[in-house]
Amino acid sequence: MFRPGFIQPLHGIKSKTALYRIPYAILGPFNSLFLKVFPKYATTTEVLGRAMIKAARDGAPKKVLESQDINAL
Repeated sequence: MFRPGFIQPLHGIKSKTALYRIPYAILGPFNSLFLKVFPKYATTTEVLGRAMIKAARDGAPKKVLESQDINAL
């Protein structure tokens, strides 16, 4: 199971849910800073996707993967 904390959207990805789009639009300039300051709690859409593919192909070290585990995978 993947349990990411904050996910930074990359490559023009936008949420279909307006309730999520608004905070992402307001906090957008701070997303990269958040990833650097709190890497244990944040990941990107690209890293998350690659981790999901790797877990499907090779398995994962744990049953529940938090952001830190996702980034390491």
